[in-house]
Amino acid sequence: PVAPLPRDVWLDQIEVLTARDAAGSAGGFYVAAKGGHNAESHNHNDVGNVIVYVDGKPLIIDAGVGTYTRKTFSAQRYEIWTMQSAYHTLPTIDGVMQSPGRTFAARDAAYTMDDAMAQLALDIAGAYPDAAHLKSWRRTVTLYRGQGVDIADAYDLESPAQEITLSALTPCDVDTSVPGTLTLAESPLPDGRRSGAAKIHYAADKLTVSVEEIPLDDPALARAWGNRLFRILFTAQNPPQQDTWMLQVRR
Repeated sequence: PVAPLPRDVWLDQIEVLTARDAAGSAGGFYVAAKGGHNAESHNHNDVGNVIVYVDGKPLIIDAGVGTYTRKTFSAQRYEIWTMQSAYHTLPTIDGVMQSPGRTFAARDAAYTMDDAMAQLALDIAGAYPDAAHLKSWRRTVTLYRGQGVDIADAYDLESPAQEITLSALTPCDVDTSVPGTLTLAESPLPDGRRSGAAKIHYAADKLTVSVEEIPLDDPALARAWGNRLFRILFTAQNPPQQDTWMLQVRR
């Protein structure tokens, strides 16, 4: 049997989108994004998360889950970094991450699709506690077939924030030397696999970029990704109470 590789999937009850450039082919860009809530089975506090592959190879990822331990299914579950929104493709506002629970959920999820694009738009502010001071965080994830993926954010804060950080995990080597453009380079993965390669364009006048290396000593994570991942941090210091940002993923 062969993988069906459907072009477009929308699972409305759990608000999960997957889309690729063309049905039946891993070539080109693939995106997955989710809404939902933070009391789902095996929840990761990841409402609004986005992953991107190119030519069937990982580019912007979800690390997944490490080896199960007692802590994984205890009250300390969200002390594990892989379960935290700050280690997904999501914002953190003055250090405040998403919270677990059924009430922490996406709002107004809307899916559209045609031959040129596939898109999920939703408000993820409801996934954050009151301490984030969010009125709204409208996220729009769009696959432009044959071109790339845009992650557009429009936020509205109830009061000023000192720092907002957008995170993204990648197995790729990251070059930050050109302001406004991150270069993600192909990198080896276990079992002879390779990561993808692409560029992320961002507004250098609004966001500064840094990269953290995350050593992987957990056997389950290491089998998937090798001995390290990189966490890209797009940071806005003393941002406006209302603003819009976009990350554009292109070859």
